[in-house]
Amino acid sequence: MHSPLSSFTIPLILLVQSYGVSAASWGYGYNDGPQTWKGDCQTGLRQTPIDIRTMDTDYALMDRVNFIGYDQVDEVTMQNNGHTVATAGFTEWKNPPYVSGGALQGKYFLQQFHLHWGKKDHEGSEHKIGGLSYPAELHLVHLKEGLTITEAMNKSDGLAVVGVFLNIAESGEPLAAMADKLDDVIYAGNETDIDRFRPRSLLPSVTDAFYRYEGSLTTPGCSEAVQWIVLAEPITITRKQLDQLRKIRNMEGEEHEKNFRPTFPLNGRRIRFRPAQYDRLRFCSSSYSLSFFITVLSTLLAKIIF
Repeated sequence: MHSPLSSFTIPLILLVQSYGVSAASWGYGYNDGPQTWKGDCQTGLRQTPIDIRTMDTDYALMDRVNFIGYDQVDEVTMQNNGHTVATAGFTEWKNPPYVSGGALQGKYFLQQFHLHWGKKDHEGSEHKIGGLSYPAELHLVHLKEGLTITEAMNKSDGLAVVGVFLNIAESGEPLAAMADKLDDVIYAGNETDIDRFRPRSLLPSVTDAFYRYEGSLTTPGCSEAVQWIVLAEPITITRKQLDQLRKIRNMEGEEHEKNFRPTFPLNGRRIRFRPAQYDRLRFCSSSYSLSFFITVLSTLLAKIIF
């Protein structure tokens, strides 16, 4: 297959090396954790993750997100980079997967995906919903068509990241292909190939409902170059698969206590929400139009009154 260098050039830049930040210079511990990260990580005003709360959210008329080429099956490479487990190789497929729609301007090609988790079930996801966390969160990282990674880092819409929450359940189908290989990447620097991988398996059955906001990477240097799409519907992970994730080792050879960043204030940003039931044809119907008009009017009145 492809060489590890070509597969992971972009993922490594995105995850462990932004503008001179080396893999070994940061982590999630007391001495090297998020509280010590420099630059935009400390001073940026559009940082990620955030706590998605009703009071900060507006209903928005956005198209669905189109996941093009996500049903393909091909080979990818999974690597433990010392901070997470990242899977890449999609850019070398004959028809690389990409996303469009969802208020994105253009096509964004899938570069890699990775996971965040914690040691306890009540924490692990980077984003929160009303102050509550899921036990893990998956990020699908996309690069805007026509841009280099350096160019993308300097644009507010250079990257599009799709966040997917993971909830503990009996079904482990979404992560099955990946879970079968997790034991091969326990230690930092380990990597392995997955012969047959279908990106669509990482998405919930319903992707119509999602949250949209402008934010940043959640790792150094926290570049504010990301259009975030956080899917409202989670996928499932089994207790066994979650235990496998929790055995992954960091740069020091220790199991991660956590590898998620704390949430940040919105600083004036608003979160847009597309409900699953929104449909242009239904919106044209009188009953749906009236219902939606009442919802919008109520939101506006609440803002004026309070």
